[in-house]
Order: sequence, then structure tokens, then C-alpha cells
Amino acid sequence: MNAASLLAAETRAEWLKAWRQPAFAVPTLALPLAFYALFAIVLTRPGSGNAAYLLATYGVFAALGPALFAFGAGVAQEREAGQLALKQIAPLPVPLYLGAKLIVCMGFTALVVAGLYALAAWGAGVVLPRAAWAALAAVHVGAALPTGLLGLVIGLRLSGQAAMAVSNLVFLALAVLGGLWMPVFLFPPWMQVLALAMPSHHLAEIALAASGRDIGGSLPGHAAAVAGFMLVFAAGAGWAWRRAAR
Repeated sequence: MNAASLLAAETRAEWLKAWRQPAFAVPTLALPLAFYALFAIVLTRPGSGNAAYLLATYGVFAALGPALFAFGAGVAQEREAGQLALKQIAPLPVPLYLGAKLIVCMGFTALVVAGLYALAAWGAGVVLPRAAWAALAAVHVGAALPTGLLGLVIGLRLSGQAAMAVSNLVFLALAVLGGLWMPVFLFPPWMQVLALAMPSHHLAEIALAASGRDIGGSLPGHAAAVAGFMLVFAAGAGWAWRRAAR
């Protein structure tokens, strides 16, 4: 089999495995939609603009679950069960194994994002130009890349139980401190400084810019920060993989 066929087969297997785990699939799909419905529709005033603002930030939030829990807790559990060792001796290149997981993460993210967009457009009355919808989708689905690499570091270095606990903590920290649930400008000054250390904050600012809203800082600055986080997480994942292979 060539690389494309191997990747397709591994992706299909990962997709079926994810769907056969309701404890992963259901919360991953439902939680962002439920939160957005509550805070952007039920608890917001019509015409306030909050629904459009929260659409940008909650789209980033939608990428956290698939990336952190599939790569973080999922990889840790596979490592403990010996599945990772089998992958390392199987005729499947490591990039294809990780690429299949990343495709599934992005697929789940795309499903949640599509649900968010439908809820925002028909439930909250959010109206954006087509170009803005397309730009938002690219940012939201692409948010699975840096968070997936972070999850991979967690999954390769911690036990299954520890990885689940740490993934939950990181999930909450990125959501809350990154300003995905509440705008950063409402934070105390010290929390606004802390938000700069969260990749989710920079992703949210890029998403806000894509939707046509003013942002804090510059767009190139936020893009450079995300690229920096990706490099750090990729280096950490490479180091963790070499340690796991020993």
C-alpha cells in the first residue's frame, strides 16, 4: 500500500474508534453547542452583538476537546495498552499514525463548528459576509493543530489516568484564561497578562479579526505567537515520542 492508502485506512480506523466511544464523541460534540446556546442565545440581549463575538471564541473552544482528549488521554491510554508499541513496529510510518489522529480531530472540530455556525445563524441571528464565514472556519478547524500537538505531549509523557486529569486542567485553563468564555478585556490586569501565555487567546483574537471585529494587539503578532506555540509543542512532541520509543 502507498502512503495515501495507509493514511486513509488509518484515518478510517481512528474515525470508527472515536464514534464507538460515546464518552468521547458526545461531550466533544455537544458541550460547545450547549454552552453557546446558553451564553449567546438564552442569556444575551438581542442586538447586543454578543452572539457574533462568542461565535469567534467558541469556535476555538470547539477545537480543544477533540485535540486534547484524542491526542492527550487517547494516546496515553493506547500507550499503556501496548497499542503504541505495536504501531512503532508495524509498517506504518509515525507521521501517518499521527496524521490520521489529526485528521479525525479536525473532522470532529469541523462537525462542531458547523453546528455552531447553524446555531449562530438561525438561532442567534448572526449575519456575516461569506468571506468572513470561510475565514472563521479556517481558523477554527486549524486551531486543532497547536492544541493537538500540546495534547500529544501530554499523551506521550503521562499515564492514562494522569493524562485525563491533566487534559481536563489544560482544557479549562485554555478556555477560561484564554478568554474563550469571557472577553479578556473584562479580566483583571494580571489575568490579561496571563492570557498572553495561552495559545487559545491568540487563536481567539485571530478568529475575532476574521469575523471583522477589532482586536487587542496586532494580527501578525497573534499569528506569530500561534506559530511559536506550534514550534514549541512540536519540539516537545518529538522529544516525548523519542522517549516513548525507548
